[in-house]
Amino acid sequence: MQINNKKNTVFILGAGFSKCADLPVQAEFSSLLTSSEFDTEIDKVITRAIKEFLEDVFGWKDTREIPSLEDIFTFIDLSAGSGHHLGIKYTPKLLRALRRMLIYRTFQIIDHRFKRSEDIEKLLKYYAKDICSFIVMNWDIVLEKHLQTTDYKKINYITPSYDWNNYKRGDSEEGTKICKMHGSSNWVYCENCKTLFYLLDENLSLHKKVGLVKSDFRLFDEKFTDKHFDESLGITPSEKECKICNNAVASHIATFSYRKSFRTAAYPAIWSEAENILANSTKWIFIGYSLPEADFELKHLIKNAELRFKHKRIEHDIDVVIYNDNSTEKIFEKFFGRENVNIIQGGLSDYVSNL
Repeated sequence: MQINNKKNTVFILGAGFSKCADLPVQAEFSSLLTSSEFDTEIDKVITRAIKEFLEDVFGWKDTREIPSLEDIFTFIDLSAGSGHHLGIKYTPKLLRALRRMLIYRTFQIIDHRFKRSEDIEKLLKYYAKDICSFIVMNWDIVLEKHLQTTDYKKINYITPSYDWNNYKRGDSEEGTKICKMHGSSNWVYCENCKTLFYLLDENLSLHKKVGLVKSDFRLFDEKFTDKHFDESLGITPSEKECKICNNAVASHIATFSYRKSFRTAAYPAIWSEAENILANSTKWIFIGYSLPEADFELKHLIKNAELRFKHKRIEHDIDVVIYNDNSTEKIFEKFFGRENVNIIQGGLSDYVSNL
């Protein structure tokens, strides 16, 4: 099968794309939440807190499969967001602390497993001669790390953002457009001055220990002292301060939840541009994305983009790259129509071998 090259190409990337760089897909994340490989004093408290929550809320035991991340985050978000308990033990304060710990642990998993992919590099180099944009559902920076080794020199995150190290504003007019639909592990956000910072080649939220708060740890371990926290942190509080106003920065993501929060100004700009990119492109390439039910808002955006110019008989050439997944193939065929999609079941390796 020979795949034709097209101008104005947009890639829609899901967890299967990051799997090519050895990152776990969402179904594999759950079992890693309680992994003993994270062994600092801070890590041990986080692991115990997660295990205790799973036991109390889901009746989970060590040898059993962990519930889905959608269930875990949705229950936390619905209760904490509305100011209600989840049972008598888990107060909104406790749930918000646990949510921060879960996000931090997820970033640890993302950072620990990365491995450079020859298939991703080949894909990006092949399409570097075209006008390419990326719509990314993942928090990780697999795409950014691989772009740095190709001809994509400038990156445009759509929303106003600044390099953490040199306070240089990211290119807001030119550069390769990357719409991180659920946020990114290399972003931090200031709740006070509403500034977004990034690093292209580093999980900034993780390495600056963003979201870890001393008082959170004492909620789960009364013996956990300030000294334990400071020694485990390995950085000073000033290293987690906003470069503009000195407020503590926070991670900036929408969690694995059926009620995702897109409350800051960055997300509306990103989502609006993503729809424009899709509507005005000539080729869509879905890689490792399964149109999950939890992403109903994104599916609506995709459908709007597909239909925007259909009355002018403007169609999109759609490739769907998956790996031995008949159920996802059926989902795409029902969503776009069987005749309107080109399904590649051999994964990214098969796809790039035919470029």
